Amino acid sequence: MDRAVVFSVGFCILVVLVVPSVLVRGCDFGIAPRERAAGPNIRVFMVSTGQTVEMPLDEYVRGVVAAEMPASFGLEALKAQAVAARTFAVRRMRQFGGPGCTAHAGADVCTDSQHCQAWVSDDELRKRLGYLEYYAYVRKIASAVESTSGKVVTYQGKPIEAYYHAASGGSTENSEDVWQTAVPYLRAVSTQFEAKEPSFQERVEFTVDELEKKLGVKLTQKKVRTYKVAGKDVQVVAEEKMDRPIEVLSASPTGRVKEIRIGDKIFSGFSLREALGLRSTKLTYQMTGDKVSFTTTGYGHGVGMSQYGAQAMAQAGKTYVDILKHYYTGTEVTTLAGIESR
Repeated sequence: MDRAVVFSVGFCILVVLVVPSVLVRGCDFGIAPRERAAGPNIRVFMVSTGQTVEMPLDEYVRGVVAAEMPASFGLEALKAQAVAARTFAVRRMRQFGGPGCTAHAGADVCTDSQHCQAWVSDDELRKRLGYLEYYAYVRKIASAVESTSGKVVTYQGKPIEAYYHAASGGSTENSEDVWQTAVPYLRAVSTQFEAKEPSFQERVEFTVDELEKKLGVKLTQKKVRTYKVAGKDVQVVAEEKMDRPIEVLSASPTGRVKEIRIGDKIFSGFSLREALGLRSTKLTYQMTGDKVSFTTTGYGHGVGMSQYGAQAMAQAGKTYVDILKHYYTGTEVTTLAGIESR
């Protein structure tokens, strides 16, 4: 009886821990070894190590998809993310006429998501997910990359700036309403699929003092008041709250803040979002006593492909090509061999 129990426990440990470990370590994203990954090589600056590493383009794309989109998303959404990530990289690769990574000399791209795209290694992904989830999802990611290998999004024969964000909050944004530059394929789009996208509504509250310190502003102003004292006029200078301490000066047609005055300074919606760590520039505000709250809708800058919108489209039966052509107006999905030099 005791031996049977010991054997059963040992067998369970073997199945749950050892077998997945052997399978996962031997699969390298569930596909062929890295030296056989498709596409040209790309030079990637690894922020975590401070070194530039050269790897096959599709190996890089797999790491981006794993880092940038939940692996639980539908396969067509993951394919759309793979093509967008590849296009983003190709536009920067020097062998295709791109400028390389402007923050790190000698690299085509970096792993800083604020500058290029997030990226995660095979080993790091295994640590994040654990063996069982890793094995379940990694083959799906690899399939999305393999099945779209060599595919890029182009506009008039050239790879596009394939920007993307988490959730649009109902509609994506025109590029000029965020970054002042009008790009013909980065147009605001809104369809029936957007209604199924999470709103990601969030409320963030600051005290007036916190807001002043974070933004380097004053929400008060000096006011001179005159009082009668013993029959004489006496002027008193006091710091008082502004009549309109916060004012939205301009907004995009989709409701995102373009310019806002807070206290004695004017901010772009983008710079305010960065300074306060807000999820989106699609926001409203409210002042109550010494508290200021901002309520945001959506997640990210709002330009290009909405990842949760892509998932909603995939769930509705749309293909990755449908998704990409919806979010990138007037574009085509083609192969690397078909792109023009810049």
